[in-house]
Amino acid sequence: MENHTAFDRESQRQGVSGKSGWGVVLALLFGCMAQYTGADPSSQQPSLTVAPNQISLPPRAAKAFTATVFGITNQTVTWSIQEGSAGGTITSAGLYTAPTYSGVFHVVATSATNVAVNARAVVTVDSGVRISATSPVNAFACEAVALSATVTGSTDSGVVWSAPAACGTVTSAGVFTSLRGSGPCVVTAQAHADLTQVTSVTVNVAAERVLSVAVVPASGSVGVGGTLAFAANVTTACGTFPAGG
Repeated sequence: MENHTAFDRESQRQGVSGKSGWGVVLALLFGCMAQYTGADPSSQQPSLTVAPNQISLPPRAAKAFTATVFGITNQTVTWSIQEGSAGGTITSAGLYTAPTYSGVFHVVATSATNVAVNARAVVTVDSGVRISATSPVNAFACEAVALSATVTGSTDSGVVWSAPAACGTVTSAGVFTSLRGSGPCVVTAQAHADLTQVTSVTVNVAAERVLSVAVVPASGSVGVGGTLAFAANVTTACGTFPAGG
């Protein structure tokens, strides 16, 4: 009976020892796994993020951008604007200044160590300026017609007018005069306060109107059996032309 009891005690002791041993093994295993799955910057795929990654700004406004580099020890980045100087300016520290007009632009951060690693932010610049125009407008060839456009969102209500040379001319006040002929002409109006804000006016040009007709010569004499040739000249806003010409 004593031998049996001693054997049981030895078995219990070995069992406890065995359990303790397995506990140590499991602890070491989990510890290694934890080390393996930990965030090791040198083992990450190189990448870069820019904050904020999307923003809206009024013209001339400034905004500081920051960049975070992953998988590369050197956190230095270079800043640029995808659209170049047309998209505003940015300092080496990431301070962006919007241009004076509306548009969608892109701020780009590039790793100083690996130029293949980059990211960009979208910047929407909105001046709030809008322009509208009365269209279409009817006109006769070579006759001046006043066009109208309205600018809102700015104290500067000026309009910059332009027309294709093949169509005619337009003054700074928006007075359009077509060339001789007929058909539609598209005249462009831009808000002076923000030239990216554009609208257009379609001018439907009809053939010139006849203003007067003159017979040439106005008088003449001819003998019996003789002949005298007459011609007619038609005058329009485009000029004077032989009838039917």
